[in-house]
Parts: sequence; C-alpha cells; structure tokens
Amino acid sequence: MKNIKTITIGDLHGLDCWKNFADIKQLLSGSSTTPKYNFYIFEGDYVDSFTMLNDDIRENLMELIRFKTLYPDNVILLWGNHDVEYWKNLPWLKKEIFMTGFRPEVHYELYEIFNMNVRLFQLAFQVENYLWTHAGVHAGWYNHVFIKAIKETGINIDNMTVAEELNEAFLHRLPCIFHNDFRRGGLNKVGGPLWCSKELSYKKPLKNYHQIVGHTATKDIQIFKINDNTSITFCDILGTTQEALEIIL
Repeated sequence: MKNIKTITIGDLHGLDCWKNFADIKQLLSGSSTTPKYNFYIFEGDYVDSFTMLNDDIRENLMELIRFKTLYPDNVILLWGNHDVEYWKNLPWLKKEIFMTGFRPEVHYELYEIFNMNVRLFQLAFQVENYLWTHAGVHAGWYNHVFIKAIKETGINIDNMTVAEELNEAFLHRLPCIFHNDFRRGGLNKVGGPLWCSKELSYKKPLKNYHQIVGHTATKDIQIFKINDNTSITFCDILGTTQEALEIIL
C-alpha cells in the first residue's frame, strides 16, 4: 500500500450533505485546488427519495457531475440501482418500474442527464484488493453466474482486475449485471453488484477482497470480517447520520 487516502460517501438520494465532508466545499468553490484525498468515492443512488423535491435531486446530481468534471481522476461516481433504472429504460416507452421512490415525472430528464454523462460513472472501482460497488459482489454470483456469462459473450477479460471486468460487462450491458434477487423483489437467487441484498452479500462476499458497499441503509458503518483478506463494509448511513468512511490504504 502507498498511503492512498480514500473517502467513501454512501447513498445520497438527493441529499447534499456530501458537500460538507472533508475539503469538498473548498474544492467546489475553487478556494482550494489540491484535493486532500486521492479518491472521493460515491456509492451511487443519487436520485429517488421519499422526502426530497425533484428540483433538489436534479440540482444535486448536476453538482456531483460538476465535481467529477473538476477532478476527474479523484472523484469516483459509482452506479446505483436507482440511477441505472433511469439510464437504461426509455422514458417514452410505457414500462412499470417497481422501485421505491421512483419519479416517473422526471424520468425523461434524468434519462437525458445520465446518458449525456454516462462516461463519468462506473460500476466498480478497485485499489489493490479493496473493491467498491453499490451493492457488493457475492462470491457465488461472481464465480458461477458472472464468469460463465462473460465467457459466453467472448469478451476478453484476461489480465483485468475484478473492477475492470465488471465495468467492461456493464458497458456491454451483460444481463447478469442487472440481476435482482428475491429479497429485493427480483427473479434471481442472488443479485448482481447493483442489487445484491445485504443478507446474501455479507454471508458470502468475494474471497480475498475487502469490499465497501452502500445499497442497504444501516444506522452505523458495519464491517463484516471473514478473515484478514476478506471483508465487506456497509456505509449507507446518510439517512441516519452525516458521516463518510475514511480508508487509508
């Protein structure tokens, strides 16, 4: 490890408290141009809410995009399952989207925003054996569903990291990436890294990786350690407390 400083910010759902973390406010205002952290990692789910107004959600998303464009190498915007539903579903075709907090009245607008800025977002991020995704990578899903599916497509994943594999599969819209499990109202035994339920991911996380995920709201940051090389940390806490997770690698 090389003293790499990271800060991870859980699911926002329209909340703008992220601007108060670390030195973000100074970076956005231009009063500072040297980031304190190597990586500012956002766990996705920037949209949908039971409390926030549509305009506030949209403006907050655009401010995140501005932050990313100002510091493209430092800011990591991960896809969340809520964000992806606006990105991949055509708003002019009638389709029932069963997801908490979904806002059909702004579907077209958010579809445009995500598709115009699609290259600023990614499914996974990795530093050595630390792996960030929205919902986590289940070992069974990765070894028995994902690897089989990606090989069948002919996508060459030789010499790729796990994050690179997942990002490549996302660009190809590999169906298993979007799998939703029974516990979240889906049709699959185990969900992919956008939808996997906490009850599944913490019991069988990907071996030899330290994962950091959001997706499932918790009161405090929760760490489930399997052994010295395998763990999963849940940090979707912004609904109960305004904290971010700092990890120095």
